[in-house]
Amino acid sequence: MILILADDFSGAAELAGIAANHGLRAEVQTRFDPDSAAEVIALDTDTRLLSEAAAGHCVSEVAASLQGVPVSWLFKKTDSVLRGHIRAEIAAILTAMGLADCLLIPANPSKGRIILEGRCFIDGVPLEQTVFAHDPEHPRRHSMVAELLGGDDRIRVPDVTCLEDIEREAANLGEGTLPAGAADFFTALLRLRSAALRPAEALPDEDFPRLCVSGSAAAWDSGRAEEMRGRGEVVLPLREPPGEWTAEVDRILGSHGSVMMAIGRPPGELSPAELTRRLVAAALPFADRPGLRIALEGGATAVAFIKAAGWEKLRVLPGSGSGIARLETPTGELWVKPGRYPWPGGPTLV
Repeated sequence: MILILADDFSGAAELAGIAANHGLRAEVQTRFDPDSAAEVIALDTDTRLLSEAAAGHCVSEVAASLQGVPVSWLFKKTDSVLRGHIRAEIAAILTAMGLADCLLIPANPSKGRIILEGRCFIDGVPLEQTVFAHDPEHPRRHSMVAELLGGDDRIRVPDVTCLEDIEREAANLGEGTLPAGAADFFTALLRLRSAALRPAEALPDEDFPRLCVSGSAAAWDSGRAEEMRGRGEVVLPLREPPGEWTAEVDRILGSHGSVMMAIGRPPGELSPAELTRRLVAAALPFADRPGLRIALEGGATAVAFIKAAGWEKLRVLPGSGSGIARLETPTGELWVKPGRYPWPGGPTLV
C-alpha cells in the first residue's frame, strides 16, 4: 500500500486521482482504514486550519498508528505555496517514524510554480504579488521558502525550475528520507517506484458537473465567476437564508441546467469557517440527488461537504483531469479540485 498524508481533502484527492490515472486502485479517506483493498490510500488529516500544535499532534498520532501496517512507502502531500503547518507536520512524522530527514519539493513546474534561488514564483511572478497574498487563513506576503517554512535542518527544499529537476531529485532519494511536496514530485516517485503500473481503465467522456460548489477565495480572486459565466453557467454568490439559496439553485438546475454556488468575498465580519458552513448547509441537500454530478472547489469546502454527507472513504475514478479527482459517491459522481487551478473544459449551454 502507498499511503499519502494530506492536510486538506482536495490535496488528498488530487494525488489519489494521479494514482488512479496510472491504473492503481485508489481511495480517499477521512478516517484511516488500513484494511481497505485500495493500493493507494490518500488520507485527509484535515489539519490545515488547526493550530500548529494541534496539527503536529494529529499527524504524530496518525504516523504512530502505522506501526504494523504494510505501507510500502509514505508521501506527505503539501500545498504548493506552503500554506498550512508544513514544518510541524513533517517534524511529527520524522519523529514518530524514526526517519532521518525530509526532501520537500512543493514546486509544481507543470503548473508554472517553481522555486528559484530559494523563492517561490507562479508563472514568473513572486508569490507575494499573487492572489495568495490575500489568502484568508495563510496569506503569503513574501516568497522566501525559508521564511514561509520556518527552520528545521532536517527538511531540505531544493530549487526546482523544471520537471527534469524533480526527476533527478526523485531518482536520488535515499532510504530513511521522507518524500514530501506537491503533485509533480509524487508523480515522479510513482513512476519510479511502481513497476506494476498499468493503463487505467477507459471511461467515457463526461459532461461538466451541473452543480459547482466553490468556497475558494483564491479562485474567486482569480476571476472564477467571470470564467464560469463565460461558459454559460449561472453564478449565485452567498445569500441568506441558506434555504432560499438552496431553492434558487434547485430552480436554476431545473430550468438552466448548470449553476455555481460560491462564497465570493462577502462584506462583513463572518469568518472563513462560518462562510464555509453556510455554503455547505445550502449545498448539502443536493448530495443525495441521484445522478447529479457535483464539483467541489477548495479543500475546506470539500471536506466540510463530505463529512456532512457522512462519507468516510470514496473510491477514486480514473480519467481525472489535471489537479482534479473524480470520486464515486453512493448516489453519483463527485469532482474535487483545489481552488488554485482553473477548471478544464466546461459547460457549453445555450
